Amino acid sequence: MIQAMYTGVSGLRAHKTQMDVISNNIANINTVGFKASRLNFKEMLSQTLRGATAPKTGGIGGTNPIQVGLGTGVGSVDVTQSQGSLFATGKATDVAIEGNGFLILGDGQGKYYTRDGSFQIDGEGTLVSAATGLKVLGWTADPVTGTIDTTIPVTPTSFIRLPVGQLALARQTTTITYGGNLNSLTEEGGSYSATVQIYDSLGAPHSLTVTFTKTENDGEWAWEASSPDAAPGSSVGSGTITFDAFGNASVTTGTISLELDGANGASSPLDITLDFRAVTQLAGDTTVSPASQNGLPLGALDSFTIGKDGVISGCFTNGMTQPLGQIALAQFTNPSGLTKIGNNLMVDNSNSGLPRIGQPGVGSLGSITAGFLESSNVDLPTEFANMIVAQRGFQANSRIITTSDEILQELVQLKR
Repeated sequence: MIQAMYTGVSGLRAHKTQMDVISNNIANINTVGFKASRLNFKEMLSQTLRGATAPKTGGIGGTNPIQVGLGTGVGSVDVTQSQGSLFATGKATDVAIEGNGFLILGDGQGKYYTRDGSFQIDGEGTLVSAATGLKVLGWTADPVTGTIDTTIPVTPTSFIRLPVGQLALARQTTTITYGGNLNSLTEEGGSYSATVQIYDSLGAPHSLTVTFTKTENDGEWAWEASSPDAAPGSSVGSGTITFDAFGNASVTTGTISLELDGANGASSPLDITLDFRAVTQLAGDTTVSPASQNGLPLGALDSFTIGKDGVISGCFTNGMTQPLGQIALAQFTNPSGLTKIGNNLMVDNSNSGLPRIGQPGVGSLGSITAGFLESSNVDLPTEFANMIVAQRGFQANSRIITTSDEILQELVQLKR
């Protein structure tokens, strides 16, 4: 009877732990990115009263061992990695992962992993976790070209900085696109001019005029570029455009080199490609004009957006959009093996496997959804059902103890 009481105690302890797991799940019903846990029981040691015997040829058969179990215990606490539903927050810095992977946070010395994407910008313009202040890790774009080198290893110091209102960029004009029509009925020597404003590498504006002149050859126009900002005695550029019998340009591009008079530190000369593919020569009014140019004046970083691939694109006041960085994701062979350390953070260990860090949406890694957070994957009806089962299990094991006590009481009372 004493052993039966201890067996009942083991059941009480195991079901008490099950209630701890269930209560933690329910307590985190609204925790961002929380993954529910499940407790599995295991049978403890068994006392062998008699071992098994083998059957004898032509004689008696074999017998099974006689064993009495010594109770139950906690076998494992497994984490369910199913996807939680997404809910909108309307906050540009909030992100949710759709699929596999973990966001990576760092403090300059170590890396931490989480599904909680509630981020914000700190006083230095760094993207950080709103709960812990740990900095989001990823890749930083080249401030001039906007290119992102994802082959660079992500370290605990690979912070992403978004200096809204502080970063200023300009873009030099490298291409001018022309459109419209050149009147095919224009007599030899007739000319038309089109002026466009372009920008140097510092964002300073300059005026560029291209004059189109009809030559003596059918379907041919000469063009010549000029600028009041050109250095004295320098030639900006010239060339010819030829058209086929249907009025389409067969020579579609030209190049100019504008050497600035007083560049004030800007790159000089300005090498620009003129795109004439959309220019036609038809019988009608001349409407040739610049359709677009890719230069931009000085602009400050005004806002940013986060794409499905984790690329953070900055929007500048001059209309320019350029990548600022990219959020990295980590994946593990055994994500349930990660060690929880509180604050929705986890660290890797010997059984989780090493982190495989990559770009969102590449391979088996999930994608990023900005303006949303991932809710807890706790299923409340299931937890309540498990709570009832745990409660009944606890009650049943308590009855083992009380019944054993009553039997012992009867045993003591055999001698009156």
